[in-house]
Amino acid sequence: VIHFDAFEKTGQGLSYCVAMLDRNNNGVVFSSICGQETERSYVKPIEDGRVADNYKLTKEEEQALRQAMGKSFRD
Repeated sequence: VIHFDAFEKTGQGLSYCVAMLDRNNNGVVFSSICGQETERSYVKPIEDGRVADNYKLTKEEEQALRQAMGKSFRD
């Protein structure tokens, strides 16, 4: 699980993302973006360790995906 501040002044690391994959690196990345008055959730499909062309991953989602695949963020 990667916690982060999605917006300035929220400051509590309430936003998060997590990748859930099978042994073939197929699965999803779940993201929850929390602001002061709203929360939005997103699910992005992952196939073979990659997101579909019509989606883009944030840097935090990329980090969660790499973590789930057992790779360091700097690999």
